[in-house]
Amino acid sequence: MDRTRTRLSLAVTLLALVATVLSVVVTAALYRADLRSARDLAAHRHQVTATTLVAAPAGNVWLEGTPQARIPASWQYPAGRTHTGQLPVPAGTARGAAVATWVDDSGALASLPRSGTDLATSAALTGLAMASGSAVLCGTVLGLGRRRIDQRLAVAWEQEWEQVEPRWSGRSRSA
Repeated sequence: MDRTRTRLSLAVTLLALVATVLSVVVTAALYRADLRSARDLAAHRHQVTATTLVAAPAGNVWLEGTPQARIPASWQYPAGRTHTGQLPVPAGTARGAAVATWVDDSGALASLPRSGTDLATSAALTGLAMASGSAVLCGTVLGLGRRRIDQRLAVAWEQEWEQVEPRWSGRSRSA
């Protein structure tokens, strides 16, 4: 049974090594794919200057540590085409203030392109989750394998004791 325990430990160690390498490969591939996607998306995002149409009241929504308000604003993109929409601005922004915002190719409001740091963090967290899941899997396989080995040892010991105990104690077993 010692050989079986050794084989189990080696198999789980190999499984953990393969899972770790796989986590690193998947993390790198995910980062590259996200980076490529972000670059493609960024090519279709444009920062424009919008003009607020009303004064911003005191904000009741906090974004990035500052009070914000959503107010109507207008901007032009593509050139000569005017758009309007609700923009988040710092509380107390005056009417007619210039506010930077992001739009897509058609001039509709769009999100800010993701930064390289965001992409790297997302990929790293995915890799960490994969590695953690692999560690749990390896630990479970090792624990279940050891439990099975211990059960077999207990059965074998009981069978041997059934034969040895009467000779050892000098008592005969009555069934």
